[in-house]
Amino acid sequence: MEEHVQMLADWLNGHTGGTIVIEKQELEDQDKIFFKLDRVDYRDASSVIDDYLDSALILHGTGSTMNADGELVNLPLHSYEIAVSGLAFASADERKVQAKTDRAKYTLALE
Repeated sequence: MEEHVQMLADWLNGHTGGTIVIEKQELEDQDKIFFKLDRVDYRDASSVIDDYLDSALILHGTGSTMNADGELVNLPLHSYEIAVSGLAFASADERKVQAKTDRAKYTLALE
């Protein structure tokens, strides 16, 4: 696991049991997710059969997202994936992490 991926995994593991607010900006799409984090796993792209699956941190727990009408809607799965290809930190402290990947910009903060 790359150093920045390990740093993000460590930050997330330090906050299991709590609620993380995940803001993701990908192209013109912005998502805001409220996620009660139970545990974090790592998926290495080289260990999966499907070519379309990238390396990712897989957050397990329950969550909801804000829909276009401003209402909270439950996530369909009990997990949330952060693809980590090209992961780099913009800033990080105990309560908040800002990072970017090849695909998106993320802000993760404690609720």
